[in-house]
Amino acid sequence: MLLRKTVKWTGTILLGTGLIGTALWVSIPRWLPVVAHYYLPEGVTLSLSQPKLQRLGVSIENIELKTESCILANLDNFVFSYQKEQIDKLQFNSQQLAVDEQCFSMMSASKQEETATVPLEINSLLTSIPHLSVNIDNVLLKENVRYQGALQLKTQNNGRLITYQGKNAQLGLFIRDNQWLDIKKLKVNLPDDNNIELAAEIALPLDVASLPEKGSIDATLLTSHYVYPLVFILEWVGQSGTISVAEQGGGHALALLPWKVTPENIVIEQGRWEWFGLDQPLRGGVNINIAQWQKGLTDLRLTARLNVMTEGKAGKGNLVISIPETAVNWLDAQIPIQITGVVNKELMQASAQLPVKVTGMLTDPTVEFQSGSLFRFKGPVTETLTITDARLPLAGTTLSTKGFNGRLNAIVVAQDSIWGDYRIHFQGKAIDFLPDNGTWQWRYWGEGNLLPLKARWDIAGTGYWADKLVSFEKLNTGFDVLKYQHTTMTAPRLSLLSPFRWIRDDKNPTFNGKLKLTSQRIDFPAGGFLDKTDFIAIVSGDSPFNFNVKGELSAKPNIGPIAINTRWDGARLRGQMRWPSQPINVFQSLLPEDLGITLDKGELYTQADFSIAPEQGLVAGGHLVVKQGGMWLKDGILEGLDFILPWRLNGDEWQLGVKQPVQLRIKRVNNLFDMTDITADLQGFYPATENKPLVLSNVNVAMLDGTISLAKLTIPQHDAAIISIDNIQLSHLFTLLKVTQFAASGKVSGEFPFFINNNQWIIKDGWLANSSYLTLRLDKDFVDSIDDNNMSAGVAMAWLRYLEISRSWTRVNLSNLGELVLEAEIHGTNPLEDKRRQVNLNYRHEENVFQLWRSLRFGSQLEEWLEKSLSDLGSESE
Repeated sequence: MLLRKTVKWTGTILLGTGLIGTALWVSIPRWLPVVAHYYLPEGVTLSLSQPKLQRLGVSIENIELKTESCILANLDNFVFSYQKEQIDKLQFNSQQLAVDEQCFSMMSASKQEETATVPLEINSLLTSIPHLSVNIDNVLLKENVRYQGALQLKTQNNGRLITYQGKNAQLGLFIRDNQWLDIKKLKVNLPDDNNIELAAEIALPLDVASLPEKGSIDATLLTSHYVYPLVFILEWVGQSGTISVAEQGGGHALALLPWKVTPENIVIEQGRWEWFGLDQPLRGGVNINIAQWQKGLTDLRLTARLNVMTEGKAGKGNLVISIPETAVNWLDAQIPIQITGVVNKELMQASAQLPVKVTGMLTDPTVEFQSGSLFRFKGPVTETLTITDARLPLAGTTLSTKGFNGRLNAIVVAQDSIWGDYRIHFQGKAIDFLPDNGTWQWRYWGEGNLLPLKARWDIAGTGYWADKLVSFEKLNTGFDVLKYQHTTMTAPRLSLLSPFRWIRDDKNPTFNGKLKLTSQRIDFPAGGFLDKTDFIAIVSGDSPFNFNVKGELSAKPNIGPIAINTRWDGARLRGQMRWPSQPINVFQSLLPEDLGITLDKGELYTQADFSIAPEQGLVAGGHLVVKQGGMWLKDGILEGLDFILPWRLNGDEWQLGVKQPVQLRIKRVNNLFDMTDITADLQGFYPATENKPLVLSNVNVAMLDGTISLAKLTIPQHDAAIISIDNIQLSHLFTLLKVTQFAASGKVSGEFPFFINNNQWIIKDGWLANSSYLTLRLDKDFVDSIDDNNMSAGVAMAWLRYLEISRSWTRVNLSNLGELVLEAEIHGTNPLEDKRRQVNLNYRHEENVFQLWRSLRFGSQLEEWLEKSLSDLGSESE
C-alpha cells in the first residue's frame, strides 16, 4: 500500500515537473526578456524567437536587443551546445551579429544611484567565467560595413584568445594567466590608403575601478597624408607616464606628452609636438587638465591650451587654442573655445579671432561661432594674383558634421598683375552647407579694374550652391569702356539670358548658360565705328575653367550676324570668327567720314582665328575679301574693287599677306581723270624691321593714255624704288591742270628713284624724256604781253609760240621738304618762223610742290596727308 502511494506521488511530482518545465520552455520568449530587463541598460529590451532543442544543445533563430526607436543588435541562427572533452566546454555559434552603432548615440543616459559598492575584482571575474568557445561567422557594423568580419573566442590552458578577421580589420587579443592583456595584433585599413597597426602588453589591474599598474602600448599608423609610418608609444608605471609619437625607423620625434594621474586629475603638462606632413613644419606646446575624472564622463572638467607656431616669408605666426575650465557633458556639452592668432605660410598670412562654443553630443558636436568671430587671410595665391584682404565674418554661424548653418558671408579684395584689381562681396545663408553638400544661397556685388582692356567694371547678381550644383541665377556686369590698342567699346554691359549652372560631378560635370553683351558703340582706330552692337552666346562645358562659347555678334542697322566660337581651358582663350558675305554698303560706318567715301555696291566677307593668353597676349589670323566693290569718292567714283587681305596679328605685330600677298585690284577710278586697271600687292610685317620687312610690289596704274608702275618698294628702304612712267599723254595732263598760258601734246616716259626715309630726298636724279614728237604752244595773249613789255624777250618767245620738239630730257629732283628742281634740255623747230632753224632750250624750274598741290583743285586732304607724312619721314631720317 505504501509502495503504491509512493509511486503515485512520485508520478504526480514528475508529471507536474514535466508540465511546469514544458510551460516554462514554451514561454521562454515571454518571461526571459522580463528577467533580462533587470540586467540590461535602461531603455533596452530583449526579444527572441522560440528556442529549439538539438543534440546536446539549443538553437534560437533570432535574438534582438532594441530600444523604442531602433535595434541595437540582432543575432541570427544562434546555437548553444555543450561538449565533453578534456575540459568541459560551452559552445556558442551564430551565423551573423548585426550591430547598429548609431543606435547607441540615441540611447538616453541612465541615472546612477549613489550607492557604495565594492569594485569587482578582475581576477575573480575571469576565474568565474567557464570555458567557452564562441564563433560568429559575420559581425556586421551597419555604419561601417567595410569592417565586417568573423569573431572567435577560444579558451586555452593559460588564458583566453579572442580573434577578429575581416578584409579591412584584424584583431588578436590574449588574456594571459588572468593577469596580462596581450594585444598580439590590431590592424585596421582606413579609407584613402591609411592603415593602423597596434600591439600592446598591459598588466591587468586588481579591480575594474583601478588603473593598470604598468604597461606599454605600441601603435603604428601608415597614412597617405604622411610619407613615413608613424609610431605611437604609450608607457606608464604607477600613476605617470609618457605618450610619444615619432617616425618609424628613428625619424623625426613628432610629440612628447608627459602625463600624470591623481585621484582628482589627469594632467598633460609642458607637452611638445611637431608635424612635418604639410608643406611647412608646424610645432607648438600642449597643456591639458582633466579634473573629476573618476566621477564618470558626465562630470569631467576640462582645461586645455594648444598653440601652433608657423614661420614663412611673411614672418612668424602663433595660433593659440584655449579652453577655460569647463564641465564636459558628453551628451549635452557647452564647451567655450577661444582661437586667436596668426598662421604664416610662405607669403600667405591668415589670422583668426574666433570665440566659439562646442555644444551637443561630443560624438556629433556643433560649433557655434560667437560675436566677433572673424577669419582673415592675405598674400599671393599665384604668380600674378594676390589677395589683399579676404574676410569671413562668422558670428552667428554654426558648424557641425552636416555643415554650416546661418549667415555665411565673404569679402574678398584682390589684385592681379595681368587682369587688374577687384573687390567682391558675398552675402548668403547656409543650410547644412559644406562644399558639394547642403545649400548656400547668396547675392553678390563688386567692382574692379580690367587692366588688359583698360576698363572699370561693376557686378551684381544672385545665386546658390545646392549639393553639387552651383547656379548663378542673375548677373549684371557693366563696364565704362573696353579698350584694346586703339579700338574702344563704349558702355558695354554683360547680363544673363538664362542661369549659369555648374554641376560639380566627378563623372559627368557640366557647365552651361546663356549671356548677352551689349555696347552702345565700337570705335576703330581709323575713325570708323559700329553702332549698338549685341553679342548673344551659349556657354557649355565641364566647369568655369573649361568651356566653349558659341555666339553671334550683330550691329545696327543690319550688320551680321557674325558667328564667334571660342574655348577657354583655364589658361588660354581660343576662338574663331566668321563674317558671312554681306553687301558692302552695310559697312559704311566703318569708314571715317573725313574720307568722303560712300559705299555703293559689292560684297564683303571675312574670317579670323584668335588665341589669347596672359603670357602671349593676343595672337590672331584670318583674311578679308571684297568682291566687285563700288563707291562714291569726294571727286569721283571707284568701280570694280577686288581686295584680298590675308593677315596675322601677334601682340602688336601685324603680318600682312601670309601665304599670299595682300592683293588690290581696281578696274576704274574717276577722280578728275580716269585711272584704270589699278593693281598693288603688299606682303610683310608692320611695324617693319630689318629681319621682317614690308614689301610693296606690282603697282600699276593706267592713266593719261599711259601707265605708271612701281616694281618694288621694301621698308625699311635701302635702295631707291623706281617709279616708271610710260607714254603719258601731256595734252591730257595740261587739260587737267587747266593751264591757260601754254599747252603741250605728245607722250613722255621716265623713271623716278623714290625714297621714303632718305634724310634729304624723295626723288633723286629722276628723268623724263619724250617717247614721241612733242608740241608746245604758247597762248597768244601771253606772248603779246611779254612782247609789249620786253622786245628782246618777245622775239625769243616768238620762237616758242609753236615748237615741235624732237628731243627732250628733263632731270627731276624732289627734296623731302617739297622743293622740286627741274632741269630740262629741249631740241626742236618752229615751222611758223623757220622750220629749218633748230631751237635749243635749256630750262631750270624750282617750286615747292606741296604749295602747288594746295593751289590745285584736286588738293584734297589725301594730298595734304601725303605731304605731311613724307616730310615727317624725311625729318626723322635727318
